[in-house]
Amino acid sequence: MISGTSTPANCGKHDWLKNARLSIALVSLGLIFACSQQNSDQASDVQADGSIPVVEDSDHLEDGHGEQSHYVNARFAFAIDVPPGFVAQPEPENGDGRVFVNGDRRLRITGRYNLDTGFDEQIADASEGLTLVSQEKLTPALWRATAKLDENKRVAIVLARGAEKVVTARFDYRTNAPAEEEQVNRTLNSLVFLGHAGPLTYRYKPGRYTSAPVLFSLPGAADWPVEGEKLIPWQRASQLGQSSCRYGLSGQIQVCTAEKEAGLTFAVINRPLAKLRKQLPAALTELTTLAGRDGLRTVEEAEGSGSSYILIPAGSETVAAIRSWRKDSEGSGYQAVLRDISFDAPPDLQSTGKGAKE
Repeated sequence: MISGTSTPANCGKHDWLKNARLSIALVSLGLIFACSQQNSDQASDVQADGSIPVVEDSDHLEDGHGEQSHYVNARFAFAIDVPPGFVAQPEPENGDGRVFVNGDRRLRITGRYNLDTGFDEQIADASEGLTLVSQEKLTPALWRATAKLDENKRVAIVLARGAEKVVTARFDYRTNAPAEEEQVNRTLNSLVFLGHAGPLTYRYKPGRYTSAPVLFSLPGAADWPVEGEKLIPWQRASQLGQSSCRYGLSGQIQVCTAEKEAGLTFAVINRPLAKLRKQLPAALTELTTLAGRDGLRTVEEAEGSGSSYILIPAGSETVAAIRSWRKDSEGSGYQAVLRDISFDAPPDLQSTGKGAKE
């Protein structure tokens, strides 16, 4: 009886010990698996060339298939071409830019917010500690310089100022290498700022245009203002707010405003194109395409100025690209901007092709 009652008790004790050992073993196995998994993940973060792949939640690098790649920074909305052979270094936690290295050559591009400091002060910060060989302020928002690092190395710098951001690109390269210098020029000249209008992304040269918020109305809907962003040449944008502009045929000097300036406006209209079409003048409306998408185009002219409205359907909304001109305005190069736009949409809504027919 005693042995009969003691056997279950001993079995329960042994079961408890067995369960405890099993739990410890499972925990240990879990730790080993987690460490192994972590090591595996860390190992997968290193590519064959020793680089760490780009994390695409804040920026991304578009593979050029052996040619130059295209780096896009989402936080500060800029992009630049990266020469072949340059390896992306780990992205900083704040996502302000990226460093690319190829041997002793180095490309660093970063963005920051455009606060209260003036452009000259920003230039002084970018060139601090450098012995400048040459420098040029190409526009009120674009500065470029070269500096001497040592007998065998130089650095080229571009500083681009936008309404809300400042982007600096710095390229360290070897002297007495014409091919490298040409590569440096191509790279720094490829810097563009990005703008977005719903699913549409457009790109523009920061040294050529500035972006300004505007209100506009579609033909036939003058009492319904729409918000957009207008690209305006820097030469004209620097006069905004001043009493130095002449609009229309009156010849009278007026306050310069972004709404009246020649430019290229992008906007999202919260109505489907099918509804907008009813209010457009039928005689002035025609079919057109933008970035391979079918849409409508209508033109409005008055008093020596005019606007061409391209309207593209985007689900329940409409994307608008409006090119405004004045008879006294010079060629603006906006067709180059229109040819370099893209739509971000599900596959069933995407179209192929680029450019706008006018």
